[in-house]
Amino acid sequence: MSELEKRLEDLLKPLLEERGLTLVDLELKGVGNRQILRIYIDKPGGVTLRDCEDLSREFSVLLDIEDPIEGSYILEVSSPGADRVLKKERELQWAIGRAVQVTTPQGMILGTLREVDETSVTLDTPDGPLRIPRREIQVIRLSMKEVEHE
Repeated sequence: MSELEKRLEDLLKPLLEERGLTLVDLELKGVGNRQILRIYIDKPGGVTLRDCEDLSREFSVLLDIEDPIEGSYILEVSSPGADRVLKKERELQWAIGRAVQVTTPQGMILGTLREVDETSVTLDTPDGPLRIPRREIQVIRLSMKEVEHE
């Protein structure tokens, strides 16, 4: 994580806490006057359009005051999406307890994400717990399919 991303998270944290929101991801893409600051949020029961609008409006004011980003940028606030690819450690931690689809060279595995550590992820699958080494994982994404367990 860059120093700027850390600073943005620190600015955002109190706004999230007062609204009961969780930061799923924050990314600043682009250069110069073509930057996009994307913030993905969640909360129990799901995020509403109103949640995104309110956070966007208040964070925008705070960003104007603090001015941590050089040049102009576009601020986007949204939910993570039903089939989001999970790339960062924070996203994986957030997804614990959620249905995921893991793609490996051997195929696709559907399960509920139980545990994440440095070397593997563990899923609860219909056949029981399954530990998958991270080096074998091509993609992990949220899944809309419910997973039935024994």
